[in-house]
Amino acid sequence: MIKALLILCILNSALCFSQELKYEGVVKVDSTITKDELYKRARTYLAKNFKDEGELFTIDDKDGGELTGSGRVRYYTKKIFVGALCTIGYVNFKINIYSKDGRYKYVIHSLIHEGTNCRRNSAINYGLLTTDEKPDKSKDVFLRKGPWQDIKEKTDLRMNEVISGLKEAMNKKHETSKDW
Repeated sequence: MIKALLILCILNSALCFSQELKYEGVVKVDSTITKDELYKRARTYLAKNFKDEGELFTIDDKDGGELTGSGRVRYYTKKIFVGALCTIGYVNFKINIYSKDGRYKYVIHSLIHEGTNCRRNSAINYGLLTTDEKPDKSKDVFLRKGPWQDIKEKTDLRMNEVISGLKEAMNKKHETSKDW
C-alpha cells in the first residue's frame, strides 16, 4: 500500500511540472565514418552557423567526441495580438553534439524566449519554452496563449531547419578528409 501511494505521488508530481521543450535524436551514418570525422563535421557546422555575438562553444572535447554550444534564432511575427511588438526578439538555446563511430547524437535544449524593449522596460519575455499549452501565468499577467503558441511554432520551424542543416553537414566529408 505504501509503495502504491509513493508511486502515485511521484507520478502526480511529474504531471504537475512543465516539461522543457527539447529536440534530440540519434542519427546513424555510414558505419565507416569515424568519431573524429563526425566531430570535425559537427565542429565546422557549428562554427559556420553559430558565429553571432553570444553564440559560442562551451565544451570542445575532441577525444570525447563532444561539442556544446549556444545559439539563438530570431523570433518575428506578423500576427496581430496585444503586445505583439514586445514579443519580437530571440529564442536562445543550447546545442550538444556527441559523436561515435558511425553515429552521432544531437540535443537542442534550454530554449528561452526574450522579447525586445519596444518601449521602455516593456519587453515581453516568455522565458523557458515548455510543452505546456499555455504559458506560466504566474510570471506575468500579459503572457497569452496566442503568442506562446506562435513563438513555439516559429521556434519549431527554425529548430527543424537547424537539425536539417546539421544532418546535411554530417553527411559531407570534412575538407581535411577530402583528396585534393
